Amino acid sequence: MVHSSLRHLFWKYNRHQSFTNMGWTHCIIWFLWFSVSECQQLSTTEPEMHGQIQSPQYPRPYPPHLQKQWDLWVPRGYQIQLSLTHLDIKVSADCSQDSLTFFYDEKVLGKFCGQGNSTDHHGDETILSPGNKLTLVFQTSDSTPEHQQHTGFSATYKAIDIDECSKTDPGLDSGPLCSQICINTAGSYHCSCHSGYKLHLDQRTCLLSCGGCVFDKHEGHLSSPGYPKPSPPFLSCKYIISVEPRFIVTLNFRDNFHIDNKDNQHGSSCQGHFLQVTIPGRLAMKFCGTKSPGLIVTNSSTVRLDYHTEEEGLSNGWSLQYSTHEVKCPHPGSVTKGRITPDLNEYFSGDSIHVTCDQEYKLMMGQQEIKTFSAMCQSDGQWQLPLPTCIAGLQNESMKPLLTPEFCSSYPVCGQPTNHINVYQRIFGGQDAPDNTIPWQVLLSVSGNRGGGMVIGDRWIMTAAHNVINRGVVVSNETLRIFMGLNEVKALEKSPLFAASIHVHPEYNNPNYVDYNNDIALIKLEDTLTFDSSVMPVCLPEPGATYDTGVMGLVSGFGVTNENNRRILTNQLKYVYLPVVDQQTCRDSVSLARRRRYNIPDLTNNMFCAGLPEGGKDSCQGDVGGPFTLTKDGRHWAAGIVSWGVECGGKGTYGVYTRVANYLNWIQKTMQEN
Repeated sequence: MVHSSLRHLFWKYNRHQSFTNMGWTHCIIWFLWFSVSECQQLSTTEPEMHGQIQSPQYPRPYPPHLQKQWDLWVPRGYQIQLSLTHLDIKVSADCSQDSLTFFYDEKVLGKFCGQGNSTDHHGDETILSPGNKLTLVFQTSDSTPEHQQHTGFSATYKAIDIDECSKTDPGLDSGPLCSQICINTAGSYHCSCHSGYKLHLDQRTCLLSCGGCVFDKHEGHLSSPGYPKPSPPFLSCKYIISVEPRFIVTLNFRDNFHIDNKDNQHGSSCQGHFLQVTIPGRLAMKFCGTKSPGLIVTNSSTVRLDYHTEEEGLSNGWSLQYSTHEVKCPHPGSVTKGRITPDLNEYFSGDSIHVTCDQEYKLMMGQQEIKTFSAMCQSDGQWQLPLPTCIAGLQNESMKPLLTPEFCSSYPVCGQPTNHINVYQRIFGGQDAPDNTIPWQVLLSVSGNRGGGMVIGDRWIMTAAHNVINRGVVVSNETLRIFMGLNEVKALEKSPLFAASIHVHPEYNNPNYVDYNNDIALIKLEDTLTFDSSVMPVCLPEPGATYDTGVMGLVSGFGVTNENNRRILTNQLKYVYLPVVDQQTCRDSVSLARRRRYNIPDLTNNMFCAGLPEGGKDSCQGDVGGPFTLTKDGRHWAAGIVSWGVECGGKGTYGVYTRVANYLNWIQKTMQEN
């Protein structure tokens, strides 16, 4: 008889083996199981890594008329190994009366009855579950009239790590879990790649590494990986061509052009496979199919190419030659009773000139008086505006412009260095900046600690708030020294400037160094600056300024650098060009860092990230407060202030910068009221 609360058994024999071993009768029977009415789950919270199970009343005889179930489970990535240390269950044919049965997902792993003891049994008979759970069912009958003396069983179990790397992906039924290198870990595994490859977002596929390449030569050749052979799948390549601003880049694609495109009801679409060409200030162009783009004159010194492939589809790729040519504008001539600055022998694309009149003369554009005049050499080799004239008449005292949000376009000579940087290097372990290429750079010394800043007016410096805060209090003017005009620290220190006042953003509050929101401050100088080629303000953002992902920005500073594998404070001004990082990518990087460290600051909308995912190029300690500039119409504008970061130049981490465009109103108000 079966217990009245149990459902009927449905037997289906695939294999039946019965034998006696050391006094045991061991029956392994495969069949479909049923749901039971009485069970015991050993743990309802955290899984146990090991344990012991015994029959009811053990070591006394077990009762008749019994159905008992145990559900064991261990963490994912492990399987259960169970060993019977004692067995004394009444023998019956096929263990049909009293038995101990093991299940995994309703599949029988083994069925036991018979006699044995721990001294006889050496652990040869064990049950190993395929996964992280195992069910035991102990069943006794009431068919024996005499009082039975069988004591039941005792067993121990433990969690055994599964070597996932030796198995195939159960979801795909073919191929390894990792496309290249599989590393087994306790309870899990992770994938790695050979040199020259990187791990795809699926964390198992290795992609050919072809991102972050910067080409700064005046001519060169680019092609897709493997060209003219088919491109590998899962590519996400990025190439940047960037030369001096006075040059423009021309791309010449070969006719042998093939990028797989998908057809839909509206025609072909460049979705899974495409090449995208991005030129600053213009809409991105996306190419696919078999028609070559041919010749593209970019009228820009910087071009970005993004090549993308997916798993499905076949692309033979593309190849191109790029060349550059220098754009010059004709000499602007001269202005009677006025002067043109800067006075250069040659003017290139992106250069600007400014016209001022002699005393008692005023600027005129046609019949209209103007306060200031600037014109830029355009990429077509023509000046943006014709020259004005100077006519007799007292100048208005209001000629000197106030700092407004339109400062970038109204303040003379802002963001226009007389010397241009023409190579990409790094601050962290990097290259010295040439003279007069970053004339707005400021070195701060606050009680002997080094920081950065930037000139934004003839008496104003912008920096990070935490440069001028000590233990929650703004530092005194006397402890602050300001240096500018030279690129060498020892030479700079001979000519300090002094602060008249320090203005920290009122909402900056960071006593524990974990909240860098509103990390911005202004310093008013005691004396007015005289601008020249070595000291010049950077432009402020225009209202509505954008921070487009992938746009290259210039970062500079006198901070920590790498020298002979040692981190030291540099004696020379360093610089690097870094791309603006997508805000979500930045958030994900910060979230990942929090898993390793507890004191990582929050990322707010008043911040943005810049850097390369492979690391190696970054700002660092001592650069804090320095400028991150973007360019528009040939002028550098202050997009960011070096604020904080997880580590200098680390893989998968980025530098975090204060988003200056969010503070235009506060900057203007502070300067006007002080």
